[in-house]
Amino acid sequence: MNKLIDTLLKLGVIVVLIISATTKQQYSYYTFVRWVVLASSVYFVYKSYERKQMGLVIYFAITAILFNPFKPFWFQKETWHLIDYIIAIITLGTIYFDWKLNEQNTSNVKES
Repeated sequence: MNKLIDTLLKLGVIVVLIISATTKQQYSYYTFVRWVVLASSVYFVYKSYERKQMGLVIYFAITAILFNPFKPFWFQKETWHLIDYIIAIITLGTIYFDWKLNEQNTSNVKES
């Protein structure tokens, strides 16, 4: 059940980022994006740290810092669009990584 919740949360972040990059929104939406990405990234930093996946800890920590609403980074709109796409693609990759890791863990359990 935890894997399903993690996957749905990551998919939600991807959707929010793609909407942010492809459509023109009011400023409040971009603030919402910052909060969603920050909260989910902090959650995944914790989850990745528990699993001892230091690469993902670093990725999600950098993402949390980049999207933090407290002391925001200011980039050109095109730069933010590129960042949104990159974060969405990498996050999609983490979903794939989780599935592969889950398959390996279930096959190791069946063999034991």
